[in-house]
Amino acid sequence: MKRLFRPRVLLPLLAGTLLLHAGYLYYKVGAGLSRDAFEVPSILYGRPARIRPGDHLENLRLTERLKRLSYRKVTGNPRPEGTWSEEPGKLRIHIRDFRYGVEEERDFTVEIGVKEGRVASMATAAGAPLEEVRLEPEEVGRIMGPGRESRRLVPLDAVPKPLRDAVLAAEDSRFYSHFGIDAIGVARALVANLRAFRFAQGGSTITQQLARNFFLTPEKSLWRKLREAELALLIEARYGKKEILSAYLNKIYLGQEGARGIYGVEEAARFYFSKGVGDLTLEEAALLAGIIRSPSRYSPQRMPAAAKERRNWVLSRMLRLGMIDEARYGRAVRSPVRTNPRRVPARSAEYFVDYVQRFAEDSVGDGKPYRSGFRFYTTLDPVHQAAAETAVAQGLAEIERGRPPEDEPLQAALVAVDPATGEMTAMVGGRGYGETQFNRAADARRQPGSAFKPFVLLAAMRQAAAGKGEITLASPLSGEPVSVQTPEGNWTPANFEGKAYGTITVRRMIEESVNTAAVRLAMQVGLPEVVSAAREAGVASPLSPVPSLALGSFEVTPVEFAYAYATLASGGIRREPFPLDAVLGPGGESISVDRPESGQAVDPRAAYLVGYALEGVFERGTARAARGAGIRFPVSGKTGTTDEYRDSWFAGYTPEVVGVVWVGKDSGRDTGLSGAAGALRIWTRFMKALYPAAGPRAFAVPQGVVTAVIDPESGYLATFACPETLEEAFIEGTAPRETCPLHPVHPLVDTVQKGLRGIGEFFRNLFR
Repeated sequence: MKRLFRPRVLLPLLAGTLLLHAGYLYYKVGAGLSRDAFEVPSILYGRPARIRPGDHLENLRLTERLKRLSYRKVTGNPRPEGTWSEEPGKLRIHIRDFRYGVEEERDFTVEIGVKEGRVASMATAAGAPLEEVRLEPEEVGRIMGPGRESRRLVPLDAVPKPLRDAVLAAEDSRFYSHFGIDAIGVARALVANLRAFRFAQGGSTITQQLARNFFLTPEKSLWRKLREAELALLIEARYGKKEILSAYLNKIYLGQEGARGIYGVEEAARFYFSKGVGDLTLEEAALLAGIIRSPSRYSPQRMPAAAKERRNWVLSRMLRLGMIDEARYGRAVRSPVRTNPRRVPARSAEYFVDYVQRFAEDSVGDGKPYRSGFRFYTTLDPVHQAAAETAVAQGLAEIERGRPPEDEPLQAALVAVDPATGEMTAMVGGRGYGETQFNRAADARRQPGSAFKPFVLLAAMRQAAAGKGEITLASPLSGEPVSVQTPEGNWTPANFEGKAYGTITVRRMIEESVNTAAVRLAMQVGLPEVVSAAREAGVASPLSPVPSLALGSFEVTPVEFAYAYATLASGGIRREPFPLDAVLGPGGESISVDRPESGQAVDPRAAYLVGYALEGVFERGTARAARGAGIRFPVSGKTGTTDEYRDSWFAGYTPEVVGVVWVGKDSGRDTGLSGAAGALRIWTRFMKALYPAAGPRAFAVPQGVVTAVIDPESGYLATFACPETLEEAFIEGTAPRETCPLHPVHPLVDTVQKGLRGIGEFFRNLFR
């Protein structure tokens, strides 16, 4: 045993141990400073806002969108990028350069002529006309790692020299001359601390700070300082100065944004100034460099006076070190502390972010989005999402007002889709993500009730379009009680609130949601045809050709139902749900995304006729309360209520947006709400927010659809004696030829009426 303590044995043993220790630390330093060691969140962006001639600026919410993107309003010509100005009849916007997937847009100034609130013209500053202008996509969410570190990695050559110099002046002016430890700096700090009788100044180099941030805790002790020095020497031995400075500039902590920390100079530049690090001015660079010492004490947002004093100290150091001249120093120190803080993305899209992650992990691999720095370009419209969140919150509050408190709260889901593209523009999966993360929009399966009836009507209109049936919107149906024999026994559906009907038209069946007539129509068309029509529209859930199918007895998700309605709104083009448009990898490389195929699934004439009938739901039917609440523009939609008021639905659309709302309880218990009393209220709030100034454009009438003025009671051509008339749409060749038998007129008057109708039809066809 004593032989182990002899110098000939002990010294080699110690040397070997130290060598192994150094080797281990050398390996640890290499692994610790690799790119994978940085926690970089994946960022989700919404779709770019598009501005086109004819757009109403208030509907587009252009001012709000510019504010959300941190554009600064100026007077005169907007300079630099990220600014805009306004004068009578004209807007000027200096749009930032941006990337959307593989597409790159360069910054430029657009001049927008405005007339009566609408975009009258658009041109570049040089006068070149523009048909469309896009704003950069807004950040809508992040997939964070466990440390909640918000960071964007940037190479050293992308960091401007003034910022690099400012950081060196503030933190380590002899960075390029020492080997990890600055003896002069340590001595100076020791003297300062002894004079102050406290820890007043640190002597750590940039390399030591990097070692501490990557490998050590922030505790202040002699042992930690020794470990810090040891690791700094190994970092300097393994890496060059450029690599060390690059790692430092990407690693340092520079502030707080809510629950997440701001790390690295690129993220800090975007957070404090809403610009990339390459666009920083000298004074902005000095301000960032000054923050490093204490982000809370020198925050320009909360402590502007202290931040300015610290910035000016950094500038004076740069002047003393010969990094800037007197003229640049003078201009910089006289400038006020100006920030243009990035808008913190509202925490309103959590359900959507969760939903996107399912698609993201299919594209990039399970678990990778959490800390790898991907860029996901989604279809979410931030303005639509904000409107959806507000509509659900305020709508539920209105519905619950005056109701006795219950053990189980009401829940709601809302899905919005752009029928022209199939993009999902908004998603709300419940009344509060903080309360429950279950996404009712994507995952809750509930019976749609009468909201399914448009697909029964679609089956009938498809047959008419194919020449296989003669059912029109004016065809008669019996609304009398009906009894159907099923394997389970006799099934006798009842109308809402037990209402009785005689013979009514197909239109009235859909407008007033008459159950007995809907079942008869489904039986007449054929239940397999109804299943086929729903499938063609996009209903993927299990369906059975049973009589109760007509009343929505199966289960669907709100997402699924929104896309089925989008097929109607798009003129018969079916698209599959997709929230993800493009993906970029950590290095900016494009990653392929499986975009679902689309195609003409339904005859456009049949889709149009269903939508035309659904407009009457607002005029005379179950959704007429929406007219009094402010929906005064053309829109199509249908209420849905299930047995015992378990589910309240409303699905409605314009050519530009489909909105589907569900209200109910997770347990499926009675809510006491019909579709009109529950979901319609939320849907109405949502649509009013999207059209505050003017209604949407009208639906395009497809070729092969004609109109005729009929008596809404009988469904025949109206006479002068009919107390009410209605302009009804028909597939060409199916319009009625006989006049209303309920309100006959004198033969001479009838002849004149037919002549006038013929003249009117002639001129309609002439100018079609």
